[in-house]
Amino acid sequence: MDWSSLTRSSAPLSVPDRLAVDLERLILEGELKEGDRLPAEKELSELFGVSRVSIRQALHELESRGLIARKPGRGTTVLALASRGGQAGMTLNALLTASANGATELARIMELRAIIEPPIAALAAERLTSRDAEQLRTLVEEMEREVDLERYADLDRQFHQAISEYTHNPLLAQLTDLISKEIAPSRRRAVQSAERRNASSADHRRIFEALAEHDVARAEAEARAHVDSVLREALKVVSSNWTHKVEERA
Repeated sequence: MDWSSLTRSSAPLSVPDRLAVDLERLILEGELKEGDRLPAEKELSELFGVSRVSIRQALHELESRGLIARKPGRGTTVLALASRGGQAGMTLNALLTASANGATELARIMELRAIIEPPIAALAAERLTSRDAEQLRTLVEEMEREVDLERYADLDRQFHQAISEYTHNPLLAQLTDLISKEIAPSRRRAVQSAERRNASSADHRRIFEALAEHDVARAEAEARAHVDSVLREALKVVSSNWTHKVEERA
């Protein structure tokens, strides 16, 4: 990775928090992948033009969130979501993989999402930090400007993943990641039109505002309304696919 090209956050945060925002964004966007090794503290200090103390504090924050692992003599590496949940994570992965075999299973997974995402938003509203809020604000603003379908779908995924990360519960973060992988194709189809993307962005803005204000009840309600809308779109996709298959067989 070209660290010299990293876009720095301009948020009104402390130096360690800004660094954590920048590094977390790289992980959420997939620029830093599982197993990638971060430069040493001294090199990061020189790249960012900050003290090693600030680098150390930022890395400690990311480590506490389960995003990286730091081991003496082995450096700092990016963790996979699966490694954060242990055996429970492996069980969840097996469960969702076994369920992902067709249109009916997609609908079931979307129903699962409708059940778990509103409480996740409520929990995130309780625990959101100023650094978390800045990361969400950046994602929301990027979505509102984005016109490319693939990029928008990826930002959508990052937004929901970030909310689960900000519960500071690695099992919830992993569950969201597993579900996200299963619904990736339907997520792209659900936001194909500009009208649908605009509606989705408006939903995300309302969710973000509730989270930033630590309004637990409103965060849960807005997340529920959004997921209900997405579920309706997913069911339309399921219905459309089924109709096409019937027509092809006729």
